Amino acid sequence: MFLGKEVRLNRIVNPKSGRMLAITVDHPITRGMMPGLVDIRSVMRKVVAGKPDGITMHKGIAEKVFAPYAGQASIILKASAYSVQYHPTYDTPVADVEEAVRFGADAISVGCIVGGPDQAQQLTFLGKISKDAASAGMPLVAHIYPKGALIKDQHDAEVLAYAVRAGAELGVDIIKTMWSGSAESFRSVVDACPSIVALAGGEMGETLEDYLRMTRQALDVGMRGVTYGRFVWSHPHTSAVIKSLSALMHEDASVEAALKVYDRALEEEKDLQK
Repeated sequence: MFLGKEVRLNRIVNPKSGRMLAITVDHPITRGMMPGLVDIRSVMRKVVAGKPDGITMHKGIAEKVFAPYAGQASIILKASAYSVQYHPTYDTPVADVEEAVRFGADAISVGCIVGGPDQAQQLTFLGKISKDAASAGMPLVAHIYPKGALIKDQHDAEVLAYAVRAGAELGVDIIKTMWSGSAESFRSVVDACPSIVALAGGEMGETLEDYLRMTRQALDVGMRGVTYGRFVWSHPHTSAVIKSLSALMHEDASVEAALKVYDRALEEEKDLQK
């Protein structure tokens, strides 16, 4: 491994826990203007205050919004995008490794949707950007989802295992995928992947406790990262949510202990507002 890649990985993967807590704010191209993400400057301020390891964002947001927080969290530069409305099974390239280096990113992130007729093109792109990232000493994160037209159940552990293993075969360092519904089934996904497996949030719960329990179950079967978005920045207390997740990820806290961290963070917020 190049020294530069090792340095960058140690910024996004906590050296103490060997895990990564990343927050994603790359949703508008994919899902439109979601209410919680309209005021991106306010969202960024709250996310950074929670002290995640990294924040996944597109290049325009990095340049226009993130600059005041440089050095307070790592940039994970998103280099592709799909749209649930316009091209739901094709993640198209929108940036490259050279730009990630120029923006000071500690990783580059791409999407790849497998299980459909567009899979071949997206794997071709993934293989190329893997080569480019390795040459630049840049860690590669991939959001690999089995959402192609030929997939019957995108949460099935077998197709999730295929998705994460495809990324590992092509040299991806950290692979984000979806929850399979249970710790027992998700274990088979983690076991299939020699790279770091990270969990997506999406619509897998309704409350903070739901997400904390899902995260705890995934950690217990070997998951080593989360890249959560919607449920974090749509929550009225974004920073406190991130701090509770950090307790799980980096201190190996129980769900109950993480909820206490959340409560303490709320009290600190109230004291600051006095």
